[in-house]
Amino acid sequence: MYFMYVDESGDPGRYNGSNTPHFILSGLIVPAQEWQLALERITAFREAVKQHTGLAKREEIHSAELIRPGRQVAYKQIAKTARIQILRDFVGGMPGFFPNARIINVCLDKQRFPHYGAYLLPAWQRLLEGFELFLASQQAYGAVMSDATDANGLRGLLRVMRKGPNPPQFLLEDVFHCASEHSYFVQAADAITYCLFRQEYPKGSTRKFNLGNLFQSLDGLLLKSAAPAGTQGIIRA
Repeated sequence: MYFMYVDESGDPGRYNGSNTPHFILSGLIVPAQEWQLALERITAFREAVKQHTGLAKREEIHSAELIRPGRQVAYKQIAKTARIQILRDFVGGMPGFFPNARIINVCLDKQRFPHYGAYLLPAWQRLLEGFELFLASQQAYGAVMSDATDANGLRGLLRVMRKGPNPPQFLLEDVFHCASEHSYFVQAADAITYCLFRQEYPKGSTRKFNLGNLFQSLDGLLLKSAAPAGTQGIIRA
């Protein structure tokens, strides 16, 4: 069995020039039999972060706020260079935390698909279809956990998919929702999504930190069969 932890970047509404031009989903697929060991590895990493920076293990690693703190008051006690290093170490450590995991990414450029009224459900359908194909290739069942999102919309989407001509055979249950502050695994998915966002949409103020290159450190985990060769496996359509 496999668990897929999902987080998103960008707002799901149509692009109007003042909101995000993208909607991204990243799914971290973890084998169930390795879940406990992965948790122990991340917990050890968080203990090391605590010893080095003072950031408590209960504090969420929220990638965007590591760069520009907002609600995370604890971040404001840590120098920016140290916060960025936390993100670098967290992402760089993922191949060690999850050596047999896979990552599926969906990145929709809204300006390429202006006919969509909203992007959340189209992106989720592509992600779930990609996960189902992976599960079929492994002949294993899987379940999905996500940070807060449109639970009713996803439930309806899965109902439609299960009544369609090719219903999922390996994807179990509806999407389970868990707050990222309580899940190191969802926090990992958030970091993946943020790194993909920075690769696809580099920002001048972060270029000097080379955040756009962080996603490349995940290359060995990317499920490249999810999309054509040369695209890092990113589903774009």
